[in-house]
Amino acid sequence: MSLAKRHPPVVLILLALWLMVLASSSQATIVAPILPRIGEALGIPEVLQGTLVTGYAIALSAFAIVIGPVSDRIGRRPVLLAGTSSMAVLLGMHGFASDFISLLCVRIGAGVSGGILTGVAVAYVGDYFPSSVVGGRVGG
Repeated sequence: MSLAKRHPPVVLILLALWLMVLASSSQATIVAPILPRIGEALGIPEVLQGTLVTGYAIALSAFAIVIGPVSDRIGRRPVLLAGTSSMAVLLGMHGFASDFISLLCVRIGAGVSGGILTGVAVAYVGDYFPSSVVGGRVGG
């Protein structure tokens, strides 16, 4: 069987999708408790610190809606690869942020990546598994 036609085990597909969604959905949970330390380190006024979580969440929400039709047109896999790659790069870029504006831009970019992953991962599950087994149903 050629490599292009070979399908990985279902558990690997689910694990990869779970990790993608975890990486995107855990961002607010991870950042929120350390906002005071981030603000201290970068000199961000307390009144602006919450925008680092809000910017991420708004970008994620908006892009999760927009990416659906895009992934319908060009395919789920390329969109998932782009989202995963951009999430990895943007998570790494957090370490290079030196002020509020640079960190906010990175957080918004990570939110866009998170929106890609969140929106398309769920659609990928729907595409990957036959309708006869989705939701634990067996049969038609």
